Amino acid sequence: ANRDPDQFPEADRFDIARAPNRHLAFGLGIHFCLGSALARTEARIGFARLLERMPRLALASSAPEWNSNTLIRGLAGLPLRFERL
Repeated sequence: ANRDPDQFPEADRFDIARAPNRHLAFGLGIHFCLGSALARTEARIGFARLLERMPRLALASSAPEWNSNTLIRGLAGLPLRFERL
């Protein structure tokens, strides 16, 4: 899910602004997560604050580290680097 090359161009590339983004992170239909609006709001605020405080934040590696677990797909690590202002 969310990395289907039939749905997303460059499906393996992390793109936070991907559009359209018909992903399954919060379920679909009657299984849609009731907390999705809160989670999205918290993420939007959190990322905005993080980037305000660390405007030079960048990936430290060209390839994120993915978990090998087939049941729970996600990042194992995301090395970042930043410079103090």
